[in-house]
Amino acid sequence: MTSDLLIRSVEKKEGKPFVFIIDEWDAMIREAKDDETAQKRYLDLLREWFKNGTFTPKAVAAAYMTGILPIKKDGTQSAISDFHEYSMLHPGDFAKYTGFSETEVKKLCRKSKMNFDDMRAWYDGYEMSKEHAVYNPYSVMNACREKNCRSFWGRTSASEALTDYIDMNFDGLQETVARLIGGAKIAVNTSQFQNDFQRFRTKDDVLTLLIHLGYLTCDSAHGTAYVPNEEVRVEFRNFLGNDHFSEHWMKLIGRWRKLLDDTIAGNNSAVAAALEDAQYASFRRLI
Repeated sequence: MTSDLLIRSVEKKEGKPFVFIIDEWDAMIREAKDDETAQKRYLDLLREWFKNGTFTPKAVAAAYMTGILPIKKDGTQSAISDFHEYSMLHPGDFAKYTGFSETEVKKLCRKSKMNFDDMRAWYDGYEMSKEHAVYNPYSVMNACREKNCRSFWGRTSASEALTDYIDMNFDGLQETVARLIGGAKIAVNTSQFQNDFQRFRTKDDVLTLLIHLGYLTCDSAHGTAYVPNEEVRVEFRNFLGNDHFSEHWMKLIGRWRKLLDDTIAGNNSAVAAALEDAQYASFRRLI
């Protein structure tokens, strides 16, 4: 008996539809990123449950799914289009419930005798609609417990996979990442991302995934992305600090950090020289 027939038989017997709760709905998309057959079967199952005119209205009272990635796109249509979606890019009414607010962090700092400025530098920085101060709750609690600010970032298999895509260097992606780590804000178009780990065609696709993974935050009003805080900056350096990347990345990061410092200091000649060098490097890649 198929799953939909089994669910319908129980629904008919009990006279009540089901509430579906699926945690990490996108685990199959992330973990089986190279197995298109497995992904298709999984998405077909979700379609059968949540986008089926003969099954969904009768057997499904509600469905709640969580995950890193937004709902998987399928060509020009969403594979499952009947959900109200809340993401890092579009948190909607849930923005105020995401992470700790600045008021909450100040109370925790007073209680644990922690320096609030240190806490803000390490864990603040995420842009969530009108909520201007959104702190990483897991890291804040651990910092209060240890009485020490450091990186408590939990690296995932999804973030490990990014090494390959950054190495592909779409549209000068490596220099863009170095600029981000150096403190720059970068223009990004998030609308074309296909919400998977297979169809990366541009630099913006990779940057959008970095936003969903929390390595970047997005200023939707200005269409820019940037590294939110010191914790993530440390993890970026760790993430790119293996033997393959280390010397190359340190040079790039140092160059763009100096450019940012010179810009803030109003050192016009140094900024002009750096930009001319960057343009020449881009020309050399083209030829």
